[in-house]
Amino acid sequence: MLFERKILHALVAIALFLCISGGSAVAFSSGPPDEKTGAPNEGSCSDNYCHVGNDLNAPNGALTLEFPEVYLPNEVYTIVVNLVHPEQSRWGFEMTALDEKGASAGSFKITDAENTQVSMANSKQYIKQTSAGAAQGKSGANQWTVEWSAPDADIGPITFYGSGNAANADFGPSGDYIYTTQGESKPSIPIIVGVTLEGEIEKTTRDALMGVNYILKVTNTGNMKDTFTLENSAEVGNLSESTIELEAGTSAEVTLHVKGDAFTEPGDYNITVTATSKTDSTMASEIVTITTIETRLPEVLPWDVNADRTVDIRDLVLVASHFGQSGEAIAEDINGDGTVDILDLVLVASHFGEEPAAGE
Repeated sequence: MLFERKILHALVAIALFLCISGGSAVAFSSGPPDEKTGAPNEGSCSDNYCHVGNDLNAPNGALTLEFPEVYLPNEVYTIVVNLVHPEQSRWGFEMTALDEKGASAGSFKITDAENTQVSMANSKQYIKQTSAGAAQGKSGANQWTVEWSAPDADIGPITFYGSGNAANADFGPSGDYIYTTQGESKPSIPIIVGVTLEGEIEKTTRDALMGVNYILKVTNTGNMKDTFTLENSAEVGNLSESTIELEAGTSAEVTLHVKGDAFTEPGDYNITVTATSKTDSTMASEIVTITTIETRLPEVLPWDVNADRTVDIRDLVLVASHFGQSGEAIAEDINGDGTVDILDLVLVASHFGEEPAAGE
């Protein structure tokens, strides 16, 4: 029975040694076995008693990846693998890049054949250190630099999975620290800027004094928040907003008020409204409103001193406030005799309450 126990212990020790050394006298000197990156359905070198004695991702050490957070198809990126632990002096790593379905994404390229190598397992590519890349005797930290080529198309998010071994170089299974990490690289989404302007275009009025209102809709057709400036082509139009901020894909209404008293003759009057992106001023949209005035704007009555289309107390107050003034072209000189006097007050009073009628 004692002999059998010794044999069993010897077999376990041999198995542990082979796991660590890969058949050599140096722990993973030729690179760790594939599928040990900590990716889904993969383990790490802390599994199956390969490296024992310390918890996975124990304090005082870390594995970090410097990788592109955003990728463009067919672009080549430099990835830096950093492994640190203040007490260790031999180093190993393994990394893979997978899409959301767990398939290999992009490809690793060896730029430092002395220290790094690639391998394949189950249609997935792995990159890892070589014997020289284990940096025997280097204390505290080690670093590897590799190149990764993005896929030739946008395949969605890609995750880099990495596992590292900060070893003590005693050629045994204990005293080593295993660390895992991962990071996601998303496809680059080009910034799209766009705007549309639509709404009411034509209106007709017989009451030129009232003017008309047009309800217009501004839509951000881009894929980011943007601010748009709004302008109209004529002073006779007033916009309810001069700038408007919109989230991607959202709309807002603005009102264009066309002043009726700006039109003195019947006809069609055009006003162009433009919405322009502040992000890209070349992106703009415009709409042309057509206001048809069917009647001529009536003349202002001479006794309507303030020209508000109604003869009332305000006109009397204006004449009274200029009482006694003399000169040419005084608006309060109703009868045009060169002097503002009682006769002008009488004229205004005699037409009190009148409003001009629209002429044809």
